[in-house]
Parts: sequence; structure tokens; C-alpha cells
Amino acid sequence: MSEEILKKLKHLIAAGIGDTRRLRDMLDTVKRGEPLVLSDFKYIEELTTVKTEQQDKSASPTPKLANMDESLSLLRIRLAEGSITIEEFRELKKAITED
Repeated sequence: MSEEILKKLKHLIAAGIGDTRRLRDMLDTVKRGEPLVLSDFKYIEELTTVKTEQQDKSASPTPKLANMDESLSLLRIRLAEGSITIEEFRELKKAITED
């Protein structure tokens, strides 16, 4: 269960959906092995539902754009986890988005 929550939290942070500070606090809580309070769990579920509905409504992007979006999402996750610095993020983002 906690792996699923971690995955949802990372994706929400990467996508910029919801209150990033609150989501990061929840991410830290789950990483420490502590349970989330019910209101936090409901918040995650609501955000995940909204994200899914938005994706269903939007047209599917071209394969190149989809790959770029996925790459940027992964970079945001790595930044949120502290795996890369903000400078590294900016450099990698620039390299990904150049045509």
C-alpha cells in the first residue's frame, strides 16, 4: 500500500497538481513508515481522480511530446526526492526541451 501511495505522491508532485508542500510532507511521512491521516489520504485520492479525469478529457499528445512530458515528470520526481539539484534539473530540462 505504501508503495502505491509513494508512487501517487511522486506523480502528483511531478505534475504540479495540488499543494506541493503538503504533498512533500506526506511523502516524507510515508518514507518514514508512518501512516497518513485520513484527510491526507482523501486529499491524494481526490487529486488522483481529478488528474485522471483531466487526462481523459485531453487529446493524446504526439509521441515526441509524450516522451518529453514523461522525461520532465521523471526529472521533477528526481528533484523532489533530492536526487538532483535545481541546477542539474534546469540543465537537463533545457537539454530535453531543445528541438
